[in-house]
Amino acid sequence: MLKYRLLFVAHEDEGIRELMFNARSTSGALDTAKRAAEGDWAELYQGDELLCNLRLVEETGVWLVMPGQSAQNG
Repeated sequence: MLKYRLLFVAHEDEGIRELMFNARSTSGALDTAKRAAEGDWAELYQGDELLCNLRLVEETGVWLVMPGQSAQNG
């Protein structure tokens, strides 16, 4: 099992939340991330490496997966 970390903001007044979990693959980690993330964006890490950004398209409920660039760092 691989170790993953998900960062997201559920509500603006709560700040960034962190969820740590294990998954067998990146695909499995993406499935977990899409179910667990609240708000409209998330960052998925494997260990300390940023794998991707997730953005929710509210009109469709679809999460877009984009190359990793940390929202925290700009």
